[in-house]
Amino acid sequence: MRNSFIYRVIDALREAGLESSNLILGIDFTKSNEWTGRYSFNRRSLHAIGSSPNPYEQAISIIGRTLSPFDEDNLIPCFGFGDATTHDQYVFSFYPDHRPCNGFEEALARYKEILPHLNLSGPTSFAPVIDAAVDIVEKSNFQYHVLVIIADGQVTRSPDTLPGRLSPQEQATINSIVAASEYPLSIILVGVGDGPWDAMKDFDDNIPQRAFDNFQFVNFTKIMSEHSDTAKKESAFALAALMEIPLQYRATLTLQYKEKYNSGHRRQPLPPPREVIEHDNAKKSVAHLASLEPAESGPSAEQACPICLTNPKDMAFGCGHLTCKDCGVSISSCPMCRQPITTRLRLYG
Repeated sequence: MRNSFIYRVIDALREAGLESSNLILGIDFTKSNEWTGRYSFNRRSLHAIGSSPNPYEQAISIIGRTLSPFDEDNLIPCFGFGDATTHDQYVFSFYPDHRPCNGFEEALARYKEILPHLNLSGPTSFAPVIDAAVDIVEKSNFQYHVLVIIADGQVTRSPDTLPGRLSPQEQATINSIVAASEYPLSIILVGVGDGPWDAMKDFDDNIPQRAFDNFQFVNFTKIMSEHSDTAKKESAFALAALMEIPLQYRATLTLQYKEKYNSGHRRQPLPPPREVIEHDNAKKSVAHLASLEPAESGPSAEQACPICLTNPKDMAFGCGHLTCKDCGVSISSCPMCRQPITTRLRLYG
């Protein structure tokens, strides 16, 4: 960590009584990310990957660097929501086997890897990711966790929602926040992009009585625009996001935990979308091919295309099987497993 200001925030958290914390990440993949960077991110999608980090990458990095000294195993469960497979009902895990990321560096790398293969959608509800975090807390024998939700917009409220009434997504989110207050879980919503964020500022006031004040909203865009120095920007955001954590941590120490009877009814996280899994399979095929000993004269039976039996395998499909490029471009289904071919990856070397 090069930012000495971040060290000061870490020291302040320790002095305030924070002993240990486990990070959980929830990333918003709703369609609105494509236009809510109009003013704050030079008209680019908030998920745009380029030479400089996007707001999601920045927030993950700053929060990760600040909380990692308090995380004993450094394992971070990461979830996506709001894409075409989850909408406002589910979350998906970053990995098909639902394993956590090992540190925020891997979380960042995996975020960038899966991003090109996602279809952004909506609407926005934070209920599914909060429920997934509660499930993790319960399965960890009630260890203290911090759920950081990074999102570009407030909970969906349709135009036909009557004044003074809540939309289905708002009601579900509030219900989940209230239920989560029975667990040692702090919820931090990081708002990126142009907003608007007026409803989120008042969101706390609409939440009924809770076991402790477990929800906090932080306007990432506003904080990062108030300083010109990068180190000061990062420390100001880290402090704003985490300043209530020690107090919330102490509040959780007084909670009485008992077996929750509704835990079996929670919706379990989905695997990543099919396109992500196909990309992973193709990548594994490349790694497998690279591990094979090079043949001295022509491809071996294992390395030869299963169609022409002559050319080397140099094209991978989403199912994980391989053919040569000449045969691979002319077929619509895999010759090995008969699955439709939706992804082709040319192998070189």
